[in-house]
Amino acid sequence: KVLLYATSYMSLTNHYGLLTLGMKEEVQRQTVEAPVFIASLPRTGSTILHRTMSLDTTRFRNFDLADMVVPLPKPIPRWDKEGRHEKAKEADGLINSIKLIYPGQLECLETMHGFRPSEADEDLGWYDTGLGHPYMDPLMKLYPEYRQKDEKVQGVSDGTIESKEVARYRYAWLAMIMKIYQYTDEVEWNERKQNEGRAFLRQHARPSMDLPWLMKDPNHSAYLPELLEEFPDAKLIFTHRNPGEIIPSLAKLFVVFTAPDVIPGAVGSSAKEWGEETVKRMNHYSGGLVDFTMAQNNESSLYSFPNSGTSRIDLSFVDVRRDVQGAIGKIYEQLYPDQPLTSNKATRAFKKYLEQNEREKHGNQRRSLEDFHLSKEDVAFR
Repeated sequence: KVLLYATSYMSLTNHYGLLTLGMKEEVQRQTVEAPVFIASLPRTGSTILHRTMSLDTTRFRNFDLADMVVPLPKPIPRWDKEGRHEKAKEADGLINSIKLIYPGQLECLETMHGFRPSEADEDLGWYDTGLGHPYMDPLMKLYPEYRQKDEKVQGVSDGTIESKEVARYRYAWLAMIMKIYQYTDEVEWNERKQNEGRAFLRQHARPSMDLPWLMKDPNHSAYLPELLEEFPDAKLIFTHRNPGEIIPSLAKLFVVFTAPDVIPGAVGSSAKEWGEETVKRMNHYSGGLVDFTMAQNNESSLYSFPNSGTSRIDLSFVDVRRDVQGAIGKIYEQLYPDQPLTSNKATRAFKKYLEQNEREKHGNQRRSLEDFHLSKEDVAFR
C-alpha cells in the first residue's frame, strides 16, 4: 500500500507539472509529424526491434525509460548526453529501490522485458502521468472485478477492459508529451548556444529538430483507429507471430508482474485464471489488428492509406529474431524509399547493441500452454 500511495503521488505530481508545460501556447504550436509506431502484438520481437532502431539518432527520436520515470523538474533534450546520463542515474536509483522491496522480480522480468533507464521503452510508461495513477496496475491486478462488470458497463461489453475513450485520451496525452520535448530540444539548444557560445558549439553539433518519434506499445494493436485519429500521418510497423505461441510467454509476464502484490490464492491470481485472461486479451489485441487491416484493405474505408506502401510494413517474428538488422533494413526501404540506407554510424551502434543483448543472455524460463491449463484448441484464433 505504501508503494502504491507513493507511485500515485508521483504520478499526480508529474501529471500537474507536465500539464502545466504542455498547455503553454508555444508548446501547443508544435506539430508532431509522421511518428512511427511499432504496434505489434506482445512477445513478437518488438522490444529488441524498438531499442535497436532507437539507436539511429539521425533518423529518429525516442523516449527513454528515464524520461518516463523522472520527467521533472524539467525535461532533458535529446541532444544533451550529459544531462540524460544524470537523468538515467536518477531513474536507476528509483528502480533499485524496487529491488529492495521485491527481491528478484526485476531480474525475472529481465528475461522478458528489461527495465533500463537509458534505453528506449514502451509508450505506456507515459500513461501513469497522463492518468495520475499507475496505468498498468488496474489493468493487471483488478481484472476479475472488471470482468464481473463487463456486461454492466456501456462500451466494454465486448470483453475489453479499457474503453476507446480512455485510449483517445492517452493518445492526446502522448501527443502533448511529444510537443513538450520538441519544444525543449529547440529552446534549450538556443539558450545554451547564446549563454555558452563557442564552447557549447564545440561540444554539441546542432541536432536535427524535425526527426519523427519512434514509439512502441503492444496495446496499440487494439486501438489503431484511435491512434490514427490523433496521428493521421503515422507510419505503422507490425511484427507477426502465431498468437498460440505468444500466450504462454505473455501469461508468464502477467504472473511475474502481479505476483508480489496479490495474496496467494486470491481471485484472479492462479495460473489457470491467468491463462484464461491471457486468451481474452490476445483475442482483443489480434482482433483489433485484423479488423483494422480489413478496413485498411477497403479502399473506401476511413483507414485506407492512400500511400500504404510507405505507411505500413509487416514482418514475421521469425525474420526479426533471425536478423534484426536485416529487418530494420527492410523497414527503411519500405517506409523511407527516399532514404533507404542505414548509416555507417547506425550500423555500428546496432551491431554493438545486439552483441550486448543476445537473445538468451539474460536467461529464459520458458512456459507451456499446459502450465496455464490451456490446450491448443483454447488458443486457436477466433
